[in-house]
Amino acid sequence: MELSVDEKLGIIQNEYDIPVDDTLRKDMSAMCNLSQGIREKGKAEGRAEGQEIMILNMHRKGYTLEQIAECAEKTVDEVEAIIAKREPILA
Repeated sequence: MELSVDEKLGIIQNEYDIPVDDTLRKDMSAMCNLSQGIREKGKAEGRAEGQEIMILNMHRKGYTLEQIAECAEKTVDEVEAIIAKREPILA
């Protein structure tokens, strides 16, 4: 559930009878900002993982490195690095 800091503080104060002072307000704001940062980082990592999967799928299907780089908006060197990192090494 998406609540603002003020809404959360209102619940703490009104429903739980906990006094809200400046220290609690600052701490709550910091915690909310932290959780938002964690959420955004998770989304970014998910997008990056999805892009890597797309690059690998295109590579397996025979697209050239240049085609993959153009679709993924990466350089050929970046595409090569992603492919090299993810391809299994046969001994």
